[in-house]
Amino acid sequence: MAALKDILAEQAKIKDELQRMESDDSITEEDAGNLRDTMIARWKDLDDQAKPVIARMEEIRSITRTATDPANLERPGGTDGTSASRFGTPDLVIRTKRDPFDSMDAVSDNMMARSELRERALDAVETVASRGMYPHDWAEEATQKVQRGGYFKGNNIARHILETGSPEYYDAFEKYIRDPEHVAPATRAALNLGVASGGYLLPFILDPTIVLTNNASANPYRRISNVKTTTSNTWNGVTSAGITAAWLAEAAATTDNSPTVGNIVITPLKAAAWVFGSFEVLSDTDFGQQLPGLLGDAKDRLEEAAFATGTGTAQPTGVVVGATTTQTTATTGAYVLADVYTLHAALPPRFRNSPNCAWVANVSQINRTRALDTAGGASFWTNLGKDAPEQLLGKPIYESSSIDPVLTTTHKPMVFGDFSNYYIVDRVGVSIIYEPMVTGTGASANLPTGQSGWFMYWRVGANVSTASAFRTLLT
Repeated sequence: MAALKDILAEQAKIKDELQRMESDDSITEEDAGNLRDTMIARWKDLDDQAKPVIARMEEIRSITRTATDPANLERPGGTDGTSASRFGTPDLVIRTKRDPFDSMDAVSDNMMARSELRERALDAVETVASRGMYPHDWAEEATQKVQRGGYFKGNNIARHILETGSPEYYDAFEKYIRDPEHVAPATRAALNLGVASGGYLLPFILDPTIVLTNNASANPYRRISNVKTTTSNTWNGVTSAGITAAWLAEAAATTDNSPTVGNIVITPLKAAAWVFGSFEVLSDTDFGQQLPGLLGDAKDRLEEAAFATGTGTAQPTGVVVGATTTQTTATTGAYVLADVYTLHAALPPRFRNSPNCAWVANVSQINRTRALDTAGGASFWTNLGKDAPEQLLGKPIYESSSIDPVLTTTHKPMVFGDFSNYYIVDRVGVSIIYEPMVTGTGASANLPTGQSGWFMYWRVGANVSTASAFRTLLT
């Protein structure tokens, strides 16, 4: 018994240290990756030592309990001389594939090796996708986020998927949305696995930070930009103008051509949506079931406006604002065929030839451009009438409803550039908090209004990493 207490005490110390390392953002993979794996291996060794002892103690207790029950005793025969009953042996069940949501306590307590954590997360994505709960491209995006993530980021994304992806969690969340006030204890237990700041995380199959926006959306930015995910308060990138080479004479000393590097820091900023209604409306309609879709639509529209023209103050920086290099039209307030060619040629070849190069404009500007093509494609080397997708001078063109469509002085109705240089950074996890009793304001402060509501919040940031990768049309 004393040995078992020592084992459990050492396991508790290892668990505390792992949790401390996980919460310390200054610890990197290079610093602690091997140490963390060593501690997890030691914890498992101790667990292997403790399990036989615990099992033996449980067997002894079980034998002691059952031996006192006459119904559990097997006798040679009945009182009338008949033989004892015979029972068949249990069927042998062999599992060919493990359940990725098994041993969730080890996931929540951070007691699972990083390799196994990621493998389980990938299995979870495959399992949920096989049920037809979301399209293939969504599953592919979730898979890539797990695989591309670094040490701590990748582990946290994998843990997020496991904690919010099980059928039990999904069912519990659906019940919570439908009837938050009458959630059964089992449902609350399932939801508490992913609890965050008093709210509940959306299941990862609904979470836009994991799943890409549907391709039918008018918001093109998540499809064409460089989308990153972070589990800390900032995302840090490195930029460089590259190395400049020079001709060198025989036996002449070379010059220092080392590149100059810079950094780009993007801070995810909080956005929120508050929805409430009367008890009667919430009780008499299926509003709770429709809520996730409605909130997702609100998130998409808010982000589209920010990614297009966001000021960068208390909101993401939009691509039109970050793309500071402009190309003025030939005639102020007018738009002619030559302006299309001029804007196209103004973009440096590195960015113009990128596979991520695209045009983005308001539909009004797209239609103005289509109207310039009076020869059925001859003016632009492509047919703008085809939507598969539309192309302008061989590059795809997308609609963004928040870009200014006006053709007057200082307005920017179109942007052309390499969108791999526009970064969107999501802080993983979208949370929902339910407020069962909304109170009034002013003279009715703190008095119930007979209403309930949901508060959703998330964090996202965006910015242009290289201003010269874009050109905006200035009328």
